Amino acid sequence: MTDLDLLLLLLLAHVLGDFYLQPLSWVKDRLKWHFKSPKLQLHVSVHMGLSLLALLVWQWGYGWQHDSLMAVLLALTIGGSHYLIDVAKSYSNNGLAAFLLDQLAHLTVLLLLWSAYTDNWQWWPPRLPAGWLVVGIAYLLVLTPASVLIGQLLRSWRPELLALPVQGLLAGGHYIGMLERALLLTFVLLDQFAAVGFLLAAKSIFRFGDLSRAQDVKFTEYVLLGTLLSISISLGIGLALRCYLPVLSGG
Repeated sequence: MTDLDLLLLLLLAHVLGDFYLQPLSWVKDRLKWHFKSPKLQLHVSVHMGLSLLALLVWQWGYGWQHDSLMAVLLALTIGGSHYLIDVAKSYSNNGLAAFLLDQLAHLTVLLLLWSAYTDNWQWWPPRLPAGWLVVGIAYLLVLTPASVLIGQLLRSWRPELLALPVQGLLAGGHYIGMLERALLLTFVLLDQFAAVGFLLAAKSIFRFGDLSRAQDVKFTEYVLLGTLLSISISLGIGLALRCYLPVLSGG
């Protein structure tokens, strides 16, 4: 394994800990109790455990040439910084700016700690290594993190739709969006842009009836905005990854 493999493993641990292993009840508990939240302490413990696991996996692949005690100290530092950043976020309005600043702070800490641990500060411009981790992180990003980002971007218009009658499955749109983005990313990576067009056409046909019967233009525009944002994020991540695929494969 290379030094960049460690960075990818730490990023993978962060995405899993922040978006997949943190129930909504933990977030609500943090927003209510701030630094006293027991769920926040549990969340930080999950991050420390995942970070330590990533470090140990990398050390095993590297041949155990680095100090294991330093790996434990690094995991503790990651957990401590995560606690402070999340406490600060709990006092915000929990909007889009807070979400972006929170993630930027976490990623900056990870990058600095990785640079210090590996004594590798020549990380710009970034050179992505070959491996499944890059593609795996791309898929994770288009699922829950993309849903959170879209929700934050559309948050200001949501109160205007509360008066409309609730129809459809509970959280159905959320899961449809995640599946749609995963399919779009797959089609882009496989160079099947015709399938991308087919998927969008199929969704348009199924959505046409709902939108044509909608009495409120705001609902129609809200759905279209969400769809276009979802498509843009998936295509953007997919096309960016395709640009790096020759580099990843050494071509």
